[in-house]
Amino acid sequence: MSFFKNLFSKGEAFVPTPMQNIPGVEPILVQAIENLWRDGEDQKKAFKYVLEYKESKYGKRDSTIQLLALLAMSNGIINELPDWTKVPGRDLADTFLTMKQAQTWVKSITKPVIEKED
Repeated sequence: MSFFKNLFSKGEAFVPTPMQNIPGVEPILVQAIENLWRDGEDQKKAFKYVLEYKESKYGKRDSTIQLLALLAMSNGIINELPDWTKVPGRDLADTFLTMKQAQTWVKSITKPVIEKED
């Protein structure tokens, strides 16, 4: 029975739930940044990086999966965000072949939010 369930089920849809709303940055990117860097200053640097990429000639088309690949390449170290002008396109494409793979990565780095009691 579980064989058929796995075969025919679509699985859960991933819905990003970031804590912030950053104009011009997709929620999945915000969520990835929030989980890679807890420090507010590092997050600001990462958001600036994303917005600059989107404004460049490299980010004119749908660039979400490419940006997720670049964020993943940093391994959560803000000073190791790659220079996107020098990363070969095939390296980006090899990081995540599909958006589903990128979503799975974001889901894997997402840490639970512990709410404070009053």
